[in-house]
Amino acid sequence: MLPVNFHKTFVPERRLIAALLDYAALGKQGNFKEISSETGIPMGESTGKVPAILDYARGMGLIEIASNKASSVKKPVLTSFGKVVYLEDKFLGEQMVQWLAHMNLCRSDIGAKTWHEVFAKGRSILGTNFTKRQLEDYLISVCGPGNDRTGPLVSVYTEDAALGRSGVLTVKGEIVTRKKAPIFDAYAIPYSAYILCLMEAFFPRQEQVTFSDFNSKTFWFDICLWNQSDIEYVFSLVERKGFVSIDRQMQPWIIEKKAMADEVWPHIYDDMA
Repeated sequence: MLPVNFHKTFVPERRLIAALLDYAALGKQGNFKEISSETGIPMGESTGKVPAILDYARGMGLIEIASNKASSVKKPVLTSFGKVVYLEDKFLGEQMVQWLAHMNLCRSDIGAKTWHEVFAKGRSILGTNFTKRQLEDYLISVCGPGNDRTGPLVSVYTEDAALGRSGVLTVKGEIVTRKKAPIFDAYAIPYSAYILCLMEAFFPRQEQVTFSDFNSKTFWFDICLWNQSDIEYVFSLVERKGFVSIDRQMQPWIIEKKAMADEVWPHIYDDMA
């Protein structure tokens, strides 16, 4: 997971993410200064956004870093999700893409620690409505004391330059309110790809997994804020696409893979009007 302060207080500006996706698509590599001069992502003493944007793009599941971790040279490589976003919506303008990026940031493997603690584990502790002070106190309790543990976590979802179109949360005064992930027929293929992606990451040698095991490892239902009827409806939409099937004879229900995520990612825009 990305450490607590990976963001260096910056939000993930979509135009900078797009510049990095361009750079990755061209197969380039370089140190932070070289990446900055090629992409236009600022890299001054106090405006060093390149490391933060690299980490955001990684946490969002858009790129992987192919170079040696210890090396100053970074080679960003587009993931299957990153490739389709680059081709169809590199400025991350679609709500669906912003939600998928958010879901990845909340993961316990590639995501960010504060995002995972708030949006995945925090559902049962913080709930859906909380004050900014409660959020900060909660993060201090799980991440240890520090100056402004919340950082840009809230403003990422209130600024249109970042992921403000997602509707992940709203802010009214001091009150933060989390929102459910959208349940639309047009999202059935994106959610199919995402379910397969999670199964491959968290259950690598399994073709089947129970709903309860799936959520206890991935926290996906909690990240989406879905209740039981929401979950059942989402899977009924997803199942119609044929990439995933559900065995309802068993309790809990069982998710069964019918495809590989890499086969489905290129189609996530197919139903988007």
